[in-house]
Amino acid sequence: MSKVKFVSWWKWGTLACLILAVGGWFYYDSQFGKIELRLGIYSGGSWDVPNAKEYELIDQVIERFEKDHPNVRVTYESGISKEDYSSWLSDAIVNGEQPDLFILPENDFNLLASSGSLKRLDPFIARDLEVSDFYDSAYQAGTYNNIQYALPFESNPTMMCINKDLLEKEGIEVPTKGWTLADFYNICKKVTRDTDGDGVIDQYGMAGYTWQQALASYGIRLFDENGTQSYFNTEKVKTALSMLVRLNALNGSYHVGTEDFDKGRVAFLPMTLAQYRTYKPYPYHVAKYSSFSWTCIQMPAAVSSVNATEISTSLYGISAKTKYDRLAWEFLTLLTDDKATQQQLFETSQGISVLKGVMENAETKEILKNDDFGSTSLTVETLDSMMTGAIVSPKFKKYNTVLEKADYLITQSLEKKAVDSDLAEIQRTIEDLLK
Repeated sequence: MSKVKFVSWWKWGTLACLILAVGGWFYYDSQFGKIELRLGIYSGGSWDVPNAKEYELIDQVIERFEKDHPNVRVTYESGISKEDYSSWLSDAIVNGEQPDLFILPENDFNLLASSGSLKRLDPFIARDLEVSDFYDSAYQAGTYNNIQYALPFESNPTMMCINKDLLEKEGIEVPTKGWTLADFYNICKKVTRDTDGDGVIDQYGMAGYTWQQALASYGIRLFDENGTQSYFNTEKVKTALSMLVRLNALNGSYHVGTEDFDKGRVAFLPMTLAQYRTYKPYPYHVAKYSSFSWTCIQMPAAVSSVNATEISTSLYGISAKTKYDRLAWEFLTLLTDDKATQQQLFETSQGISVLKGVMENAETKEILKNDDFGSTSLTVETLDSMMTGAIVSPKFKKYNTVLEKADYLITQSLEKKAVDSDLAEIQRTIEDLLK
């Protein structure tokens, strides 16, 4: 064989090997996935109620995403409890092993956003999203210092649960939308009494109504947007807490607990939507609230124009250090801004979709009608009213620490019945923490 022919054969052979190698790489890439997109989630859902389908929705979203992206595998570590998740994520971030995108621990959003752990989403949002698709109260949960660091996945508003049988026995109509704090107090006062004549009160107006819910009923904001000012020592706060003192005084020295409501002895109990959707239908209501008829309505407010609804919202964010920000963004929007995903979320989970269009459609109305809630108890209109203008927690770095301290101080003050005289000192303590 001549030297020229040998060189030519060698060149063509090398080229053929390269083509086979590249083809094999693409085959491996499409079959097994060279890109691994890591997702951080916890087990059991966000709302601390039974959830038999904890990974079903996520797995289906992953399947849809991988079908459209055959060179990508989306993976997650299963079995991490909600209680352990914050520590797990913190360790992963410290070790540089954080997932590409992840659900945010309930109280860690402000810290993660302020520490640079989350990617800014505004450029992606400006290009790809219609912000008006979301309930504003849900969307704002992912905002920090006017920058969007996360998108909402699911919301969970707090409502007022009512023992209908107890009110009927007392000749009281079940309150409707627009009921006020005065209505709430008057009903509590009427039903709180000794029912068996032994001289001991055994029926009560309310359980579990907190000082924060009392403030929400007046539309009170305790902090400015940046967390530099607090407003505890005000006449409005004093009025709201005084109403709570009056409500508690109806019960005498007895501390009314949720177990009293479970036994049918209490008219009102604040309850999240997730609890309501879990314990209203079969099978969970059999063990929990089968001995009396009950329903839920919007929280009472000082005036009917105030929306006193507090909401929790689960959020997903993207790691600031991801190598695959575009893919992570596409998966994030498939979770949060996709109507099919959000519709299935409402069907299989216990909270509410963050998309207005999903909550307004005929399929959602049918779910509510057929899910043993009753025709008048929980409607699309009621849920929409709760979510529109609901209270959004302040977003500043020290918020959770400061609120924990405020909760301790105000709870102690309420127990001592010394709110009016203590608020000035509470204000000074909180301001020192904010510095």
